[in-house]
Amino acid sequence: MIKRIFFFCHCAACFLIPAKAQISLIQFSSGYSMPVDIKNCGDERLFIVEQQGKIRIADSAGILLPKPFLNIISRVQFSGEQGLLGLAFAPDFLSSGYFYVNYSEKNTGQTIISRFHVESLTPDSADPSSEEIVLKIFQPFTNHNGGHIAFGPDGYLYIGMGDGGSGGDPNNRAQNPDSLLGKMLRIEVNPSYPGYKIPSSNPFANDSTLGRGEIWSLGLRNPWRWSFDALSGDLWIGDVGQSLREEIDMEDAQSHGGLNYGWKCWEGNNQFSSVGGCQPFSSYAPPVYQYNHIMGGFCSITGGYVYRGARFSELYGKYFYADFCLSQIQYLEANDSGGFTNSNLGLLGATNISTFGEDRHGELYCAGLNSGIIYRFMSADCKPVATINSGRDTINDCGSGYVNLHVPAGDGFDYVWIFNNDTVSFLSGYTATQTGKYILHVANQTCTNSDSVYVNFSSPLNVTFTGLDTLYCIYNPSVTLVPDIPGGVFSGRGIFGNVFNPADAGTGTSVITYTYADPSGCTFSNSQSVRVDACLNVSENFLAKTITVYPNPSSGNFQVQVFATVEKKINLEVMDVFGRTIYKEGIQISSGDNLFPINVGAAKGIYIIRFSDDQSMMSMKLIIQ
Repeated sequence: MIKRIFFFCHCAACFLIPAKAQISLIQFSSGYSMPVDIKNCGDERLFIVEQQGKIRIADSAGILLPKPFLNIISRVQFSGEQGLLGLAFAPDFLSSGYFYVNYSEKNTGQTIISRFHVESLTPDSADPSSEEIVLKIFQPFTNHNGGHIAFGPDGYLYIGMGDGGSGGDPNNRAQNPDSLLGKMLRIEVNPSYPGYKIPSSNPFANDSTLGRGEIWSLGLRNPWRWSFDALSGDLWIGDVGQSLREEIDMEDAQSHGGLNYGWKCWEGNNQFSSVGGCQPFSSYAPPVYQYNHIMGGFCSITGGYVYRGARFSELYGKYFYADFCLSQIQYLEANDSGGFTNSNLGLLGATNISTFGEDRHGELYCAGLNSGIIYRFMSADCKPVATINSGRDTINDCGSGYVNLHVPAGDGFDYVWIFNNDTVSFLSGYTATQTGKYILHVANQTCTNSDSVYVNFSSPLNVTFTGLDTLYCIYNPSVTLVPDIPGGVFSGRGIFGNVFNPADAGTGTSVITYTYADPSGCTFSNSQSVRVDACLNVSENFLAKTITVYPNPSSGNFQVQVFATVEKKINLEVMDVFGRTIYKEGIQISSGDNLFPINVGAAKGIYIIRFSDDQSMMSMKLIIQ
């Protein structure tokens, strides 16, 4: 969260864009003790997390309720960067009453992720005795706890973990895939079972040799406040630097995880360490923005949110963040070059900004740690948001037959959709089914705004390809695949360009996909499944057809399938790489399909399995893992 030693400097060239005076902060609520998180549960309330171990409630008018929502001070280690640090409401909280917290455990300091339940008759009070501990994580030092938790658009719980503390990550935990520290974690939680499950789509979920299954991304120093874009689902992370640079990372919503943000090898784009397997900067996911401490008093980033509210068009789509030491409100905005431009709004009245938050309408807030004040973002430009589908000028339906048009829904706003000079809807969203220009007018109590978009409907493309059979032996030659509409891309195991190689695909079933993007940006695809077996072609005197071993690789338990035209006895022998026989068996086969289960008690490694009779001998590789 906050560094013990502050470096009063930054790169002045990073902040030359003049402030926009229309954006301001107004005091919304006060009376809090060290607020470190602001969350909404889907209704009009705001929940403010106090670091010493309480969660407080502010109503829609900003009035602080006298009784805490939750008080677990007796369980929380409150010291420096330790404490009650994060809150996440289950997506179904309003019906289930479950929520999750992240805190430092009393006496041990280890990170606790636990679940609580609201008292049945008092929705403004949680039951402290309802705690169910979901996950415990050892903390070697008292700083760099991370602490932020949130449910992603996919319904999984994300947990931002710092590198374990001290300085310079002395044990290289952020780069260690067997440690949960210095990572973004992703787990599945549900009150119907204790603890948690690991989503099968996590990058290391299916191979524990690569890393802990809970890990979604790695290489973070101390992610102090991160958030999901409520519209796009993109993940924005404010990662606190060591002594030189603060950085903002962004992970696209389409990511499959496994990104490495580089710490402690790199602090921003500055090399911090070259030991412990560090790679060139290009090997890591670079920050979308960074700033220096030099000459300015910046010290510790506080990550924020992309504004997706409906009240202020001027704020829409901008990522707001701050620095704890100077508390200057800044924002990133996408530019025409594919990157982001930074703007500095300067000091807007808040001090020691510790966190940002959203209400249920997407309106933005921030908190002053020492002042205990919650501020709300405002703009002198009262025009409501009328940005249709993120501001796209043209939308192609790609053959679906309809396009859902939408803008953020403002409380009490008026909406008018017009198509072909006719009013077609008074809602914030409209489903278009015809080609043409759609116009939206939005009005709040004092201002109006409008936007338009052209929707183009077309027939879907049926893309196919030829050249792929359904079954191959691993030694079969490569085949060339031919699409009916050229210009697309083939993907799948064993694919190089438009060539499928059974040996590269390996044994098992592969899915080969051809994807074509038309000039409008619509994508169309078609897939075929193909099976590759470790077949053995043999002579008529040996076996008339094939021998298949599966699964291969295996744990040592596998099956031998023999398809023969004559009755015969053959010998099966498994040898290690030094030629020593570790298993031997005689097999009596009959005409037709034969199946034999084999159990080889052997260590992991590569072996040779040999089949022989009095005339012929065939061998193949066997992998035990």
